Amino acid sequence: MPAPSLRHLTAPFVPLASEHAARLLASTHGLAAEGLDRLATERDDTFLVRARQGRFVAKFAHPLDDATELGDQMAVLDALARAHPALPVQRVLPARDGALLTIVDDGAGRPRMLRVLTFLEGERLGAAPRSLDELRELGALHGRLASAIAAIGDAAQPPLQGSPTPWNLLAIEHYGSHAAALADTTLRADVERVIARARDAVLPPARALPALLAHNDLHGDNVLVRTAPFAITGVLDFGDMTRTPRVADLAVAASYARGRAGGAHEPWAAAHAYVSGYEVVQPLTDEEHALLPALVLLRLAQRAILNSAIAAANPAAAEYASRNLSAIARDLRELGASIPSTIGASE
Repeated sequence: MPAPSLRHLTAPFVPLASEHAARLLASTHGLAAEGLDRLATERDDTFLVRARQGRFVAKFAHPLDDATELGDQMAVLDALARAHPALPVQRVLPARDGALLTIVDDGAGRPRMLRVLTFLEGERLGAAPRSLDELRELGALHGRLASAIAAIGDAAQPPLQGSPTPWNLLAIEHYGSHAAALADTTLRADVERVIARARDAVLPPARALPALLAHNDLHGDNVLVRTAPFAITGVLDFGDMTRTPRVADLAVAASYARGRAGGAHEPWAAAHAYVSGYEVVQPLTDEEHALLPALVLLRLAQRAILNSAIAAANPAAAEYASRNLSAIARDLRELGASIPSTIGASE
């Protein structure tokens, strides 16, 4: 696969008009759209479709997105629906010809790849503070989902690779040097310190671990829940799916935990709760426990760099991409002030 590129993340494109999207959905999937609501994203056209047949989510990929990578996403969702129907993920609605992924014309002669998914009920996990017990429950679901995705990826012939995305946590050579562009000098210093430590002490042992197909983006805006009683009703957005060690995939999710926790807790309590839930399903090795704190901090640094780059390069996505930068800076500062030696069962 080609090397990851920031251009792939930041390249602007002409948004697809809602009216044209509705015509395409009628032609490709037979959906009689009664209304389309554009959903905020960093780099594609995503619509909530209200049709006579029900509610769906239509995603028109960025023009630079790769068909093989999107095909891997569809293959995983299709396999999850067949082999793991209890996992709360979207189902793929095939086109009239049976295709899970369809090439359409954006109205200006440019091809775009369309996939249509079922709509899942629930509010976003990040919409309200969550208890540590609820974060443990999400960690346990992550453990089950991670095991299923990895098995599906390895069982395919050839094995599924996902995307060589700059959002792969261990691909530091493709995002680390861009820390110098951060405008906030305090945040830039914190990010550069984390990256310097990761290059020397974290990446070599992490890269020696087996790389498995993983969701790679399980955070509060990609998880839907019911609040009374609490239940996880959906895991969304497989767009950053990639091959990475399971501890890196876990660190990505655990890096968001503090921002989702309600009440007064010590800085690492939410991440510890999340990892504890994950380990009910998939116990980690001592080496993985020891790598987790630094990988959590590295994910925060990665988010600061890439979200800032997207916001600077694409004004249309700037508000969405930069919405969490102040929280990232806070978490990087406060978690970095008291780094535990491990996270998880070996503490």
